[in-house]
Amino acid sequence: MSIYPFLCEKILMPAADIATRNKTMKCYDFYKQSQWWGRQDLKKYQDQRLLETIQIAYNEVPFYKELYDESGVDIRNITRTEDLTLLPIVSKDQLRNNYPDKCVRDSGHSWSEFCTSGSSGSPFAVRVDSNTMSQARALMLLRANYSGWEIGNPFLQTGMTLHRGIVKKVKDLLMRVEYVSAFNLSDRILDNYLQLIEDKRINYVMGYAGSLFCLAERAEQKGFNREMKGLVSWGDNLYKHYRTKIEKVFHCGVTDTYGCGEGIQIAAQCGMNDNAYHIFMPHVALEIVDDDGFPVKSGELGNVLLTRLDAGAMPLIRYKVGDIGRKSSAETCCCGRGLEMLTKIEGRDTDVVLTPNGNRLIVHFFTGIFEYYQSIDTFRIIQDKLGEITVQIVPRSNFNSEISERLIKEIKNKGDSDLQINLEFVEEIPLEKSNKRRFVVSKLAKGIETTL
Repeated sequence: MSIYPFLCEKILMPAADIATRNKTMKCYDFYKQSQWWGRQDLKKYQDQRLLETIQIAYNEVPFYKELYDESGVDIRNITRTEDLTLLPIVSKDQLRNNYPDKCVRDSGHSWSEFCTSGSSGSPFAVRVDSNTMSQARALMLLRANYSGWEIGNPFLQTGMTLHRGIVKKVKDLLMRVEYVSAFNLSDRILDNYLQLIEDKRINYVMGYAGSLFCLAERAEQKGFNREMKGLVSWGDNLYKHYRTKIEKVFHCGVTDTYGCGEGIQIAAQCGMNDNAYHIFMPHVALEIVDDDGFPVKSGELGNVLLTRLDAGAMPLIRYKVGDIGRKSSAETCCCGRGLEMLTKIEGRDTDVVLTPNGNRLIVHFFTGIFEYYQSIDTFRIIQDKLGEITVQIVPRSNFNSEISERLIKEIKNKGDSDLQINLEFVEEIPLEKSNKRRFVVSKLAKGIETTL
């Protein structure tokens, strides 16, 4: 470890935690060590945290007490993660209908409200306290470590807003982050990002998979030949052709990660095996179940259920996130980590919308807008003509023409003023045959392989 990364990890970041009353680096040190524990020790820790979380949820959160009482659940029977099957599954609709009165608690920590669409395209709000956020941020650092990056190494990150706020700006400064927008991915903007990488000798890039793919495509067109050390992707599917292109252009591997906007960091690839996503067991218990809620065998496809092992301000227990995945049948990975593994995540879909003026709108461009429209139940974007999109909307009762105008204006202002937008109101948006919901569908690029 060179001098600045050492100072950043051991002195500057811990000092920043003290100043902001967070515990990110304390959590980071714990997760960094515990990933190497044996499976038995990890399970024991999980069981202990689960017991605490269930008891807090039942005693302090009316939603869970009512749900468990109505289901005839005796929480004294829940002593280990295998007992989670005794509990009912919790859906987004249930949480939305009970938020905030019945599904939040006073955890004693400051909290923030986040709106999220997730892979279902259906927005709702979650409350995340500072302690839970410290855990999530610590795992964001750990997942980046899997690419070879160390705290303090400069990196470029694509994100959804440049309005960072004073705390995030200080963090960016300490960690030497070049934070850039994933909203605008036109050739001119991508050229600026490539020049920034060149000028500042940046070796690592992190961000949405769709934005990394667009950057790689532009780099190839421009003849960019700087060899990178690692890239970290999140947010949407890292398709096979995405990975192939990115790794070919930047001459390094891509570390794909899996998390959700509800304050849960779920898993990340270790770099030793493209099919191994290590589940962050001290933070989350992950189940794969069939449509009836029963566990499937390892290696079989099923619905992802998440239990965050920290009650926080809003407990999430057997939460159906809307994703589809497979658990690995392998007990261990050659990297030596004791963490359980996923082999496939299929519930997040990405297509890139092309605009008349050359911008590329990735899936999170749209979720970053629609998640704040509580009057919209679900949505889907369809592009079958260049310069034009159809926005399918399942409206709620409070949706009106003023909201339609505001939505169109926001998409144009943030994406491309010349983009033609057609609104289509429907009663429902059916799932795909794979039981996934694709909420950005491009029909322009026929024949592209989109399997992981």
